[in-house]
Amino acid sequence: MLLLLLACSDPPPLAVTRALPDAARLTEQCEDAVGPARVEEPVPGVFVAIGYDLANPILVATDAGNVLIDTGMSPTRAAPIREALSAAAPGPIVAVIYTHSHIDHVGGASAWVDPDAGDVDIWATAAFTEHFFKQYGVFRPIEAIRGARQFGWHVPESALPCAAIGRRIDLDAAVRTGFLVPTRTFEGRADFTVGGVRFELHEAHGETHDELFVWLPDKGALLPGDNWYRAFPNLYTVRGTRPRPVDDWIDSLDAMRRLEPTALIPSHTAPVLGRAEVAEALTTYRDGIQWVRDQVVRGANEGADLESIVAGAGLPPSLAGSPYLDELYGQIDWSARAIYGNQLGWFDGRDEALYPLPRPELAARSVAMMGGAEAVLAEAEAATGDDPRWALHLLALLVDAPESDALAGATARLDAARADALTALAGGVHNTNGRAWLMERVYELEHGQETLPEPVPGEALLAALPLSLIFEVLQTRLLPAEAAGVHETLAFVFEDTGERAFLTIRSGVLELAWGTPLPGTPEPVCVVTTTAEVWRAVAMKQRAPATAIASGDLQASDLAAFGGFMGRFQQ
Repeated sequence: MLLLLLACSDPPPLAVTRALPDAARLTEQCEDAVGPARVEEPVPGVFVAIGYDLANPILVATDAGNVLIDTGMSPTRAAPIREALSAAAPGPIVAVIYTHSHIDHVGGASAWVDPDAGDVDIWATAAFTEHFFKQYGVFRPIEAIRGARQFGWHVPESALPCAAIGRRIDLDAAVRTGFLVPTRTFEGRADFTVGGVRFELHEAHGETHDELFVWLPDKGALLPGDNWYRAFPNLYTVRGTRPRPVDDWIDSLDAMRRLEPTALIPSHTAPVLGRAEVAEALTTYRDGIQWVRDQVVRGANEGADLESIVAGAGLPPSLAGSPYLDELYGQIDWSARAIYGNQLGWFDGRDEALYPLPRPELAARSVAMMGGAEAVLAEAEAATGDDPRWALHLLALLVDAPESDALAGATARLDAARADALTALAGGVHNTNGRAWLMERVYELEHGQETLPEPVPGEALLAALPLSLIFEVLQTRLLPAEAAGVHETLAFVFEDTGERAFLTIRSGVLELAWGTPLPGTPEPVCVVTTTAEVWRAVAMKQRAPATAIASGDLQASDLAAFGGFMGRFQQ
């Protein structure tokens, strides 16, 4: 999950000016699939901590010590989990397995492992580290905002009692991460034995491209990571993410079925026990995913446009009533849109979509044709309770239309109507991601949108941060107005790694070249000599540039040119 990005201060209390939507159906899911914080032992020697966090850390006890699968989202959340699991199965942690790189599975590692000890293997797939940093890189600012909405930063528990697949996240605890870099990686499959217990790690693309599942053959226990939990899978997440490999997800579930496990112990929600019950859970899940995928493919090949495909998406009677496919976390219409877009792109064949009117012009013309802003606003206000989707559509036209025509003197009315419509719509939404988003937007309309503070990376994360990612983010931080007409190069020499980087501003674009400059690159205005460690600390605001320069840890051949070059970026 995107919790690393959601570093937060204490939010002000929610001013409840509207009746918050009832959460009865969601409350039932929270009680049945998540429940109170507890440790269960679904099979002998395997202990799962449920209800403590969004994800379930799982501990396998062996004669040589304990093996931990997933660590929780943060050291703060991990501490009571470790205490509870240690009480159930005393002994040292001798190995850690990351099922995938979402922060709710890896952010608590430092609470379990001494990063300086060096005697605990941390297992992950070979794709893990790149995937971890990529998902928290270039789009971090907007993903942080959208993530805070998806998880309902300011939404009270009465309206959002859980996150459908686990306890609601602690955004304040996510300010500091305890992430540790994997020490053992593999492709395909890795087998090892600890204290007489055999572990099989299988690469299994699904919710992420770096996912794995754990098979304990002697115990008949399958640990699927996030490739199975009791809710329709999150084939698309509204916070935004890379396309999820739906076909590979189906294949991964089939690989799990071939093992014929007698216990399914997921990283979210409660275990499923019994060979027949586990087979049903896995088969139902893969069939639900394939059904939606096949609907999208059939509709597209028949020439249907995207909205028609989405309107017709759903599950057949044989699957629709399954608790394993209830749309409380993932959602079918979102999934259909993602599958279509991932395969065919944004254009769905509708002629008017090729060269549409600019949205402000379209909105202004629509509002004028409807009788003007006052008439549209009055219609929206009348519809907010009984027809909130229609109300939100009308209000969006007013927001998009030029202010002078549509919003003159009506901003407060408009915001109040939007908040009423969002609240009414949330009352019928039981998907926790959608419900949280709607109610968080109500908060923003009433109180304004708060600025999310920068995350504070731990030492291990900072040391592993790729220099390439730092410069990729820097490319997107260039201020076009400050860089217009500029053609300059800044060179970096990293003494510890031997790497050289050439950053060239060329009329509003930052070009990055490693090793040697590209043809046409001007002579550097400044050469910066430092180490990767120092530059990471400076780039992540863990160390002031002036301090690094004064100590000699960062040397610039021309300080004025260095300052001028870096001054063209968003700080």
